[in-house]
Amino acid sequence: MKKVTLKMIAEEAGVSVSCVTRYINKSGYVSKEKKRKLDAVLERMNYTPNQQARYLRGGRSNLIAHIHQNSEENIFFTKIAVSIEKKSFERGFRTISYSLDPENIYALNEILSDVCFYGVDGIIMNSGDIKGAIDKMAIKIDEIAVPIVMIERPADIYGIEKILINNEEGSYAAVKKLGNAGHRQIAFLGVGHDSAVENERYYGYQQAMKDIDGDYARGHSYFVNDYGVEDGYRKTKEILNNCEEGERPTAIFAASDILAAGVYRALLELHISIPEDISVVGYDDTLAQFLSPPLSTLQLPVEEIGEAAVEALISKIQNPGQHVKTIKISPVFVERNSIKRISN
Repeated sequence: MKKVTLKMIAEEAGVSVSCVTRYINKSGYVSKEKKRKLDAVLERMNYTPNQQARYLRGGRSNLIAHIHQNSEENIFFTKIAVSIEKKSFERGFRTISYSLDPENIYALNEILSDVCFYGVDGIIMNSGDIKGAIDKMAIKIDEIAVPIVMIERPADIYGIEKILINNEEGSYAAVKKLGNAGHRQIAFLGVGHDSAVENERYYGYQQAMKDIDGDYARGHSYFVNDYGVEDGYRKTKEILNNCEEGERPTAIFAASDILAAGVYRALLELHISIPEDISVVGYDDTLAQFLSPPLSTLQLPVEEIGEAAVEALISKIQNPGQHVKTIKISPVFVERNSIKRISN
């Protein structure tokens, strides 16, 4: 049997998708005439409000949808998902998890239709750097008609709660650590997306380098197109093969552990020792402990992030009229064995 979607119901009844959502979820006004049409269509399509109501307690489903990026390399999304599921369960909610493929952004439309169909009480969105995900969410916001919490990406969408990482503060702290260890020639390796997270990580590096060697920073900031081990590997080889005499960095600050893993691979291939020849610092703490030597990095407190997202969402579910909040969480620098103290 073909699955009945909200769009199919809306078209058959001659109403908007948001109207169907409000009626099924009992979350807003629907005129008597539209209710009559919807009752007829829902019964004809073998989907009735009473079927949905079996799962509702006091007008709520106690279901939370978690939409996250599907990434084989970045386990940040998996760790956050575990934290969200654990905290939701503790608070009496169940989670429905949806994995969003970066190569198929159009699937988000179907996911959001699914979310509405199941009558979730709220959505936690952790789309990472998937281009267009936030824009599509903004377009669908009126149809969704439930509270939304966005993780890490500071979406400029009215009414959305945000759990953000203080990326600038983290980068600044990491580069200062390298500076305090005697490093002056610190190169930056990041992703060139024009988005807040990437810009903040680079800005923190720039601010710290003002007190260390601003000129070196301006000439030794490097960018790739994506967060991938291969991207970090290729760019590092390019950097080191093209460095002029005396310009080779004594340290590389990579804006993610995934890029840092690529740096490690390139340095190993070039017979450059870490940290004896070049020190390396990463960001995220997703792969750091598995690299050799273990990578010094900025740890994102994933459990705290997941818990904050769940608490913010439940608070909004229980108090729909409350002011929208933005919560900022600071990363923690974890020093391992990839930094060498040098003397100038």
